[in-house]
Amino acid sequence: MKTTWFAGCCFFLASALSYGADVGVVTLLDGNVRLLRGVSWYRLVEGARVQDGDIIDAEDRGQVQLELVAGPIVNFAGPAEVFAASAGSREGKQPAAAEMYLRRGWLKFAVPASGVTLRVRSAACTIAASDAIAVVHAEAEAVEAFLERGSARLIEPGKGGADGSAHEIKGGDFAIRATDRPFATAGAAPQKFVAAMPRHFRDPLPARAAQYQVARVQLVADRPINYAEAEPWLAGPYRRAFLKRFQPRLGDPEFRGLVTAKLQAYPEWQAALAPAEGQTRDKEKEKEKEKDKEKQKAKDKVEAPPKTAEKTEVPPKAAEKTESIWIWPFGKKK
Repeated sequence: MKTTWFAGCCFFLASALSYGADVGVVTLLDGNVRLLRGVSWYRLVEGARVQDGDIIDAEDRGQVQLELVAGPIVNFAGPAEVFAASAGSREGKQPAAAEMYLRRGWLKFAVPASGVTLRVRSAACTIAASDAIAVVHAEAEAVEAFLERGSARLIEPGKGGADGSAHEIKGGDFAIRATDRPFATAGAAPQKFVAAMPRHFRDPLPARAAQYQVARVQLVADRPINYAEAEPWLAGPYRRAFLKRFQPRLGDPEFRGLVTAKLQAYPEWQAALAPAEGQTRDKEKEKEKEKDKEKQKAKDKVEAPPKTAEKTEVPPKAAEKTESIWIWPFGKKK
């Protein structure tokens, strides 16, 4: 009971403390789509604000459109997972780019000339675009993209998570890049790509953010993330951020047990796990001591000889003083 209560508190606390800046608003939604904020899953609905650090997970045939505060419009179709890594900003002398991480699925973006640069990152590469429209498909260790309009850069991953070499692509180009294959382009999208692309990606992305400027939707928490759902993010390029973010889930015995089974993959969590494992060992030792005490008591009870009634000595009775039968000549002696 205490463990469940503690895990529940960690779950609530991690969710409450993880709110970030608004990235944008959900203006279109179809099918089953959920959002991860902190360590909590929420059912996503139209009009909801997405914050930096949120993960959006769309099931098969699901669709969600996110209109960013910084200008770009992003629409993706399930099955797809997108991490809102950075909201971007148009303020200051050097505006900050907005960054979305596409772990898998289909994504279409439209970046206006007045918006900030949008970076769509995946395991195979990063596509950076300003004033452009493109369709991106990421799956496992490969990414393919068709640039409908404008220009963009396809950036290969460098050492230590930094950007590597960049390749320019222009409107009408189709580009492909995989971790085991070099960058390649073609002058048009292949038929296979077009046939697999979500049908609504053939149409322009509608701008609908004005309809949700006033209303704010309150999301309701569903349940905490489990280890199977967290594992891919713990192994991705944002590993450091997710290790810190998911650490409160170590308070859940099931989550902690699965992590402990693969402890070599998470050396950063060894210190956090040590006190909990030490407490468990201490409790087990205490239980063993109690068992040993009970066994010893039972053994002593069996081996102890039966008690016999102790014979108490009665002090000898003093002799009664008898009166002399002799009579003195002057009467009785006093």
